[in-house]
Amino acid sequence: MNNKIASIVLIALMAITLVVCGFFYLGPNESVPTTAGDTDAPVYTSMIISWAYVLIIIAAIATLAFAILVFISKASYNPKSVIVPLITTVVLGVLLLATYFGADTTPISIIGYEGSHEPSIYRLTNMCITSAVVLAAVAMFVTLFGFLAKKF
Repeated sequence: MNNKIASIVLIALMAITLVVCGFFYLGPNESVPTTAGDTDAPVYTSMIISWAYVLIIIAAIATLAFAILVFISKASYNPKSVIVPLITTVVLGVLLLATYFGADTTPISIIGYEGSHEPSIYRLTNMCITSAVVLAAVAMFVTLFGFLAKKF
């Protein structure tokens, strides 16, 4: 039963994503004045960016909810098994705080996007990008040296 619900939700999210992408890529363009002259930009740029935010929020909530449930279930039958996930969570929290406070708040110009011009949005976006790059670098490092450690 739970697999059917998850499949239906995933199919619905995919269908909405396809519709939003269809509007963005196949929809009308508008002439947007820029410093280099007028440029054509999709009318639905803000809609696709907003949908991306919604998907990121859904993914974050689902990830945190399942992580908390697994943490609680492990802690109930083997309290020592939660030390490594707890340390990992603390390190991730420190990474997010460091990238948030080190983030740049300089506004950027995206053609056709008339979204928020709040410094907090720029800081949050910069934090996510920087954190993703750091986590990707750590994943590549662990993959490479894990592979080499098995060979030698």
